[in-house]
Amino acid sequence: AIFAQEWAIWNQTDRSFLHHALHCRSELPARPMPDSLRLWRFAESRLLILGLFLVWFDSFSRCWWAAGHLNSSSFVPSALRSSGQKSLVPSRSTAGQSASGIPRNGRALHNEPTGGTDLDVNTVDLHRMYHDATVEYVAQNFDWVNEKGYALDVLLSDAERDQVWRASRARLFQWPSIEPQHMHDVRFGAQRPQRFVSRSADAAELGDPGDNVFVINLPRRPSKLRHVLHELHEAGISATVVDAIDGDVFTSQEDMTRLGVSTLPGYCGHQNTLPYLTSGQLGCFMSHFTIWQHMVENNIESALILEDDFDLQENFAQRFGQYLEEASAEDWNLLYLGRSPTEGDWRMVSEHIVEPGYTLWTVAYVIKLDAARAFVERHVEKELAPLDHYFSVAMGRGLDLHWNEQAIEWAKYIPGILRGLAVTPPLVMPYAGSMVLSDTAMLRSGTKYMKDLPATDPEEG
Repeated sequence: AIFAQEWAIWNQTDRSFLHHALHCRSELPARPMPDSLRLWRFAESRLLILGLFLVWFDSFSRCWWAAGHLNSSSFVPSALRSSGQKSLVPSRSTAGQSASGIPRNGRALHNEPTGGTDLDVNTVDLHRMYHDATVEYVAQNFDWVNEKGYALDVLLSDAERDQVWRASRARLFQWPSIEPQHMHDVRFGAQRPQRFVSRSADAAELGDPGDNVFVINLPRRPSKLRHVLHELHEAGISATVVDAIDGDVFTSQEDMTRLGVSTLPGYCGHQNTLPYLTSGQLGCFMSHFTIWQHMVENNIESALILEDDFDLQENFAQRFGQYLEEASAEDWNLLYLGRSPTEGDWRMVSEHIVEPGYTLWTVAYVIKLDAARAFVERHVEKELAPLDHYFSVAMGRGLDLHWNEQAIEWAKYIPGILRGLAVTPPLVMPYAGSMVLSDTAMLRSGTKYMKDLPATDPEEG
């Protein structure tokens, strides 16, 4: 029954795309994946589970601390889907604590703040449900997590993994362009062109992305692609799946030099993130950059960008359109649809729109052309950082150093061009269990610190 359901979804998708996604027919270089990059090292089970718990605790405690007013009695747990991928929607009973349904008490959340009031309780509960669901998912799939079964996608054979690696290596050196074979149309929407705001509204003025919905997906993660297709089909949304830049295929520092990408000068992370840039973080930044460049080249006024671990909340399309209209009086060029706040919101714009504080995640956001053009024309790839932190500093957040003690130094190189808003509660969350599939965190042997790569590729030198 599960297979029949997935096949019915996939049958409505361009067949050449499906063949490409699984068999990657791109032009391939001759040599195979180096043995040094194969993913077969396993971590000690107790250290792994402890690490996952600490990640969960750290992320939830951020939201809890930022909320200030969290009332545990208002939390109503929800059962998971059998797959562990649950749309996490907060209980309506948590609203109504103010006229707008969103409590604010105006308290500063840290010393010498640049801003920050409490988060709304619905956002806090949604994050709590996500993190509780993640812990439950890990417990239910303990053996798989313990053995790092997530390091390799079971839908690919060993031969296909080699083929995908070589195709991704070829894709890397076509960056930042997106060739036609790297873009795959998925048409599940009922209307053409696609529209989210009401017909009486000015879609372009409100930032409605229309048909410009882009999903970033690693070709070596067809299981995530399956989840993407399911979510889009259920929500009736058309999108373009874009082959991601895979950080795994960097083999040397020379690759970065050849592509003209580099970190911020003296980059060493900060106290709340990894000390060095990972290959996954670099691939993530470069993947998003390709879409910004595509927007500039094709004069796309606004785009919705999703990462392939997204989970759309109930009535996503309808609520998305409503919230765009709700933000109509604001001059924004970045709108978070999913986020992980590290502090309270700076300003309540309306019932469902806020001006956020320092924010993590780039799982879902709308970006307008002026922001995309500024990033491309200023060559931000030459002085980059993990994308979610980059966005926050580009919004002028973190300069009180409450979360990122390097923010003032970073701001010397990061252009402050973002005028950010966020929907509240989030319309998009990562699906439960997606954390263990992360390619940006150091949870798998394929993810590397870029500083640890050799100066030149030993197999080509």
